Amino acid sequence: MDTTRLLLVGGALLALLITSASAALVGTSSPGRQAISVGNPSGTDGLEIFFNATYLPGMRPDFADIRFVDGNGTNIPHWTENVTKSSHAHVWLALPANTQELTMLYGNPEARDASDPDAVFTFFEDYERGDLSRWSFCGSNAGVQSAVVRDGAYAGDINVSEPDLRHLAKNRICLANISAGPLVIEGDFRVSEFGRWCGSGYIQLWNGTNRMYVLHFRNGSVQYYDGAHQNFSADLRAETDTWYHVKIVMDTPNAIEHAWIDGEYLGNRTPRFSDGSLAQNETIFTDFALIGSSAWSSGEPHHFYTDNVRVRKYVPIEPVLSYAGPQGEV
Repeated sequence: MDTTRLLLVGGALLALLITSASAALVGTSSPGRQAISVGNPSGTDGLEIFFNATYLPGMRPDFADIRFVDGNGTNIPHWTENVTKSSHAHVWLALPANTQELTMLYGNPEARDASDPDAVFTFFEDYERGDLSRWSFCGSNAGVQSAVVRDGAYAGDINVSEPDLRHLAKNRICLANISAGPLVIEGDFRVSEFGRWCGSGYIQLWNGTNRMYVLHFRNGSVQYYDGAHQNFSADLRAETDTWYHVKIVMDTPNAIEHAWIDGEYLGNRTPRFSDGSLAQNETIFTDFALIGSSAWSSGEPHHFYTDNVRVRKYVPIEPVLSYAGPQGEV
């Protein structure tokens, strides 16, 4: 074989090696890039924002390959809530402050799902870990069970089987340390029985040692205690053994609380702590609490079931995410 033919053969072999190496890289990287514009950018850092990601050619049908980065290439945490294969995915992102555009990467068939709700939300609990490790404290009456669930395999259960005595109060509580001002609480809740004269199942926010009853189940109501029982009733009585989806907005800059049950707006109230004092505009909540039945003394245990609980930051006008420019850019 002459020199010319050797060069041709060598060149073809080199080209083949380069082509093979490139193909291997494509299999382990994310060749797809999609620009995402952010309408109504917020100055709140780590704001949890919903995004409906529609399927693009080259994506994995289960969306497990999607990743999000800012303009500097820094990863933006995300959580994929649910997926309709090869159609769309409901995704939550923790947006950096003042983000106006980000990039979605995709196209790696070997990628594993990198979504992480604990990296996105101020607090998250769907009980699918099968334990209570996300909480900073849980009393002895709190547990995880699989008999009564809203979604998935597990739900939380704060049961009350002892009389309502002060020294047993900590038994019927789950507490999560947070540090947040204006916030949104969402979750699914259900009670098995009501207390003798009060509700079963309380959603609370704490500010140090002061507590705020943001909603309780007997009716949709907000309470505070200043020596007398003050009940801001929403006139929507809860039923036993029924799941309710609750959304609460604590708009502390405007000193107002809003509440919804199953999408029905209950109205708004001036948020007060248990001593009757107003929640100031600059209030920072230190803890989020779920508490089982009070005012119970006999009979079968009362159960406060919880599932899909999230606490996230609140802004009056949320950013809106949408695909920008050409779709499916490679």
